[in-house]
Amino acid sequence: MTASASVTIVLPGTDTAPPVRWAAAELQNVLARRNVEARIADAAQSGIVINVFGAGLPSTRELPVELPETPESFALVRQGDIITAWGSDTRGLVFALTELADRVRFAPGQDLFEGTFPLVEQPSARVRSMSRLFCSEQEDKVWFYDRQQWREYLSMLAANRFNRFSLALGFGYNYPYHNPWITDVYFYFPYPYLLNLPGHDVRVEELPDDERELNLEMLKFIGQEAAKRGLEFQLALWTQRYDFDDVPRANYTVTGITKDNLAPYCREAITTLLKEVPEITGLTFRVHVEGGIAEGEYGFWEEAFAGVAAAGRPIEIDMHGKGLDHRMIGIARASGMPIAASPKYLAEHMGPPYHQSAIRDKEYPPEFARSAREQLSEGSRKFLRYSYGDLLTADKDYKVIYRIWPGTQRVLLWGDPEFAAGYGRSSMFAGSDGVEWCEPLGFKGRMGTGIPGGRFNYQKQGLATRYDWQKYDYQYRIWGRLLYNPDAPRESWMRYLTKTCGDTAEACEKGLSWASRVLPLVTLAHGPSASNNHYWPEVYTNLALIDGSGRRAYGFDMEGPVRFGNAPTFDPALFANAREYIELLLNGKASHRYTPLDVADWLDEMAHGCESAVLKATGTKSFGNIAVQRMIVDIQICAGLARFFAERFRAACWAELFVATKVTTLMDRVIDHANRSLMAWEKIADTSRDLYMDDLTYGPQSWLRGSWHSRLPEMRAELADLESLRGGGSYESVRAEPAVAATIAALEARRPVSSSASSVHGAPTFKPGEDFVIRFAGEADGEPLLHYRHVNQAERWISLPMRRWEDNFVAAIPGDYTRSKYHLQYFVSFERNGRNFLSPGLQPNLANEPYLTSLQERGWQ
Repeated sequence: MTASASVTIVLPGTDTAPPVRWAAAELQNVLARRNVEARIADAAQSGIVINVFGAGLPSTRELPVELPETPESFALVRQGDIITAWGSDTRGLVFALTELADRVRFAPGQDLFEGTFPLVEQPSARVRSMSRLFCSEQEDKVWFYDRQQWREYLSMLAANRFNRFSLALGFGYNYPYHNPWITDVYFYFPYPYLLNLPGHDVRVEELPDDERELNLEMLKFIGQEAAKRGLEFQLALWTQRYDFDDVPRANYTVTGITKDNLAPYCREAITTLLKEVPEITGLTFRVHVEGGIAEGEYGFWEEAFAGVAAAGRPIEIDMHGKGLDHRMIGIARASGMPIAASPKYLAEHMGPPYHQSAIRDKEYPPEFARSAREQLSEGSRKFLRYSYGDLLTADKDYKVIYRIWPGTQRVLLWGDPEFAAGYGRSSMFAGSDGVEWCEPLGFKGRMGTGIPGGRFNYQKQGLATRYDWQKYDYQYRIWGRLLYNPDAPRESWMRYLTKTCGDTAEACEKGLSWASRVLPLVTLAHGPSASNNHYWPEVYTNLALIDGSGRRAYGFDMEGPVRFGNAPTFDPALFANAREYIELLLNGKASHRYTPLDVADWLDEMAHGCESAVLKATGTKSFGNIAVQRMIVDIQICAGLARFFAERFRAACWAELFVATKVTTLMDRVIDHANRSLMAWEKIADTSRDLYMDDLTYGPQSWLRGSWHSRLPEMRAELADLESLRGGGSYESVRAEPAVAATIAALEARRPVSSSASSVHGAPTFKPGEDFVIRFAGEADGEPLLHYRHVNQAERWISLPMRRWEDNFVAAIPGDYTRSKYHLQYFVSFERNGRNFLSPGLQPNLANEPYLTSLQERGWQ
């Protein structure tokens, strides 16, 4: 199948779905760019023939592969000069044809369709969504009005196996009440920026009519282009009101809204929007106080959801998880529309690809809510702020779609196939339905901090791509294709890297893979704030080891002393912070949890992987390629971040021992590791200084803007503060105190917590009301502990000793506990030869679920 041959794409019948015709045209166009004569016909002609069938298209051919029945599946079979592209439905056919187009686009040689044949793929995550956020008039109008940008962007999503695109409006701020930060309100209350509703004198005073009409025209265009490619089009309407009369710095003025007409106006606006843009398939609503409607005001949502139903077609109502209660779900259900809940995956950040085993203590409901407006999100339903809470009942009749917020990594490239595959698997956890990722650069220019041209982040000429998202082409590819199929062949991303990066392709693949694990791990193990408006580990605001910097950024969201070693982890069931770890050692106790020193070891390994990849790439022919340089620089920065945080975690352990004992000679260890962390950050600053902008703006506060080198003064000042705490004497006097001596010995000789994936076994399903037996196979010092819990994060874990039975250990989760509406999850901790183990625990690539899950048997009463 050489480049000189002609190709016929056979679409039998006249009723081929438009997305299939679009995909066939994409394949025809990319063949033409390779100087291949290609035609679309209803019958085979000479040359290479691509037969397209499935999704109602007729065929007389039998394929030598088993065809899956799952929606969105596809198959490619090559038999001589005939290629068969089959899809279980329209979207499956789109994926089959765009896969062939992708092969042609990146083919290295004469065989334009080079790759795995036969190829049969089916989806893991049912919902694979990408959300693009309009947060800044300065930065986002450019791409919003660019039609060619939309064509290329949506084509890229469809080709990479995404099935949903979400455009988010009204995401610009959190609390809309008496907020002095509110300045840029473009699309914040979106309806009057799109519609002029007869009978409602609601308008944006400074907005020309023709611009409002253009906005609606663009929304229609986006919907049409998404539907043309077979993508669902989700419109996120995050804000339903704000204090229109109490925003003196706002750049636009909304008039005509009163307390009495808000709900009727929003209802009619929703219905009108859905009729004007019939391609909209779903609406996302922020149903807690930050959307402008006080919690408990159910009447507003009855009106709003009735407005959805009035459009006269099925529209999915997607409700953001925070503050969501079952009464609200019932109101959405009563509308007759399909419904979904969309909790956050890991607070407002990104972690390794598993759902946190437990939420932070701070997220459990308090005795009293702090205000009536937040009676749910800060009261009885607080456990739903940052994860799935109690939504995953065995009998749920709604979708659960996880949203990954843009808190962890906003600027640097991300691209780890193993993590992406892990997300493909874990996004279906316990009956869940998929995941939506807030795009790279999400929240750029938020809260009135937009800068013309700032969305690209580079100051060095030549590094910026034509469209901002094109820097992240590889990221979209990895994310979409491995959410779709966690077992996708490596060639599906390597063909892109080989074409783009030449002889540095493998080094870039390995380097980006190691680099992409750094910040998710740091976020999981070090969570000074669940809010992305305060915690940005990528451009970290220093949190002092003893006392000093970081209080303004993190003080509101930490319980107890505001210092590095006391920052909670985002999985307190499996990860201990430095304070907890040192307290256990001082009391002569062991912990089954991963420690800060375990995290530091992982980070060192990641740093070494990044540095080895950069070294391997150096001196290659393609090293100076602009695309390669963008990757290499980001890999180097992530390597520095890994070194920085590894040393901070080590320093924090010694700092917590100092805080607990006041032995000043311990400061030698603290200062040694703190100095190493500072040197790592100085290297990051040197690498990034002339490449990235001096002011990367994601919000108005100091911790949401700036650059790596702008963080240096505070870090250097902390080191000077630590020096002042250094004491005289020797470690011999320290060791005279038995508990301190034992703790120092434990730190110096510590052995990492290890995983034992194959040791614990339980049936994949259980019957509610019956005992559920768990078996542990292996040797242990003493009795292993079984840890179990309902798949309900409002509950705490329960621990139970396992008893020896023949060559195994066993324990039973009692029937009184299994009699619930929830599935079960569990893991085992044990000691062997003085070492702590978890089963299954995290594997070396950190891409698995560290616990097991058993589901209720269907239909069991």
